[in-house]
Amino acid sequence: MGAKFTIVLDTDDPQGLRDALEVARLLNKNRQTQSGTYIKAEIGKIGLIKMLREAAKLVEAGKMDSSLRSTKDFVDARWDDLIYNK
Repeated sequence: MGAKFTIVLDTDDPQGLRDALEVARLLNKNRQTQSGTYIKAEIGKIGLIKMLREAAKLVEAGKMDSSLRSTKDFVDARWDDLIYNK
């Protein structure tokens, strides 16, 4: 098990923010947490429309509410289908 770090960010210190980002990048690179890749999501216009319609139907049917939490859960359930490695 590796060491655990807490990084405190001071938004009034631009150099400190850059340094913290560099530390996080180095730790990520050294631990090879994502094999040097970034995880991104991709969806086309038609796919997004279909997803929105599906969510709207669930809300209309009372199977889902329109809260941020419910919307996040809805997207999380479909996230693996949207991600790709770049």
